Amino acid sequence: MSKPYALLRAGFPYHTTLGMRRVTTNCMDVAFTDDRTLFVLTRVDGAGGDIRRINWDDEDLDTIGSGFVWPVQIIRDANEIFYVSDEGNHTISLWDREGESKGKWGEEGSDDGQLNRPSGIAFDNDGNLVVADTMNHRIQTFTPDGKFIRKFGTFGSAEGELNMPWGVAVDEEGTIIVGDWRNDRVQRFTASGEFIDSFGDRSSDGFDDGMLNRPAGVTVDHHGDIYVADRGNHRVVQYDKTGRYVDRFIGDSVLSKSGRIYVMSNAKALRVREMAPLEPTKRLRGPASVRFEGNGENGLMYIPDFGSHRIQIYKKEAYELSPEEIWERPKSPFLFTV
Repeated sequence: MSKPYALLRAGFPYHTTLGMRRVTTNCMDVAFTDDRTLFVLTRVDGAGGDIRRINWDDEDLDTIGSGFVWPVQIIRDANEIFYVSDEGNHTISLWDREGESKGKWGEEGSDDGQLNRPSGIAFDNDGNLVVADTMNHRIQTFTPDGKFIRKFGTFGSAEGELNMPWGVAVDEEGTIIVGDWRNDRVQRFTASGEFIDSFGDRSSDGFDDGMLNRPAGVTVDHHGDIYVADRGNHRVVQYDKTGRYVDRFIGDSVLSKSGRIYVMSNAKALRVREMAPLEPTKRLRGPASVRFEGNGENGLMYIPDFGSHRIQIYKKEAYELSPEEIWERPKSPFLFTV
């Protein structure tokens, strides 16, 4: 599917919340199966973590996976094999949906194919794994079983250079999108690693529209829109396919179903909730990742809300437009509202 010429952006409202503390504790990332079971990657304060399975009824199904030190991201392939990056042991581990280990690869180092605190992972259009090799300040591509293919990136802040890259995504044209953590920006590269452009560079206070403060996970949807977990600003920022700022999400959560059940059964927790101001309970706290599911006019954006131990979900409503349906782009900017 090619990127649309333009979009009617009708809205992107809050949809629902899943998970709670003690279930999706310190959630780093989320992946899905075809039956929409959520596989939530959690991280224990200090070291450790697991994969928690929940469903859309907000039921805690079980926990799978073991041996994680500092797990960062989880993605799945067409066969529902899950790949988990772990910056603590410098590996990529593989799991099936029932929790059976399907192998592990990676070793610490800086040579071709070695890793130093890998974080973001994504499949490219050939089914290979693109890895943000964070402390080596580069991006590497591997076969699914861990054979080195190529690399690009060197340490620095100039165009095409990287400083602790974290998030990585690949769009349908093969463009590699990188959350350049310490440079507070997003950079785009060709599949072979040639620099295309960058956006989101931080302003003096790091909170202006579209400006980033320690960008973490990134993802791209079927329209070509790019979403960045702007972790230092406790929000997610949305850009269009050109890198133009579109929107920001700061959190509008209500209690999840499991959270309501827990609070209603706990008198102390109920009193604490009753006395607390409501607004801070809605907001995002340190999101490390963002994911998108669906296509067509609607799709769902999932934000693992790390500091609040839950998944906030938003529903996109946008309609694709052809050149005949919309006025041509003006040569100079102007302002109007509809």
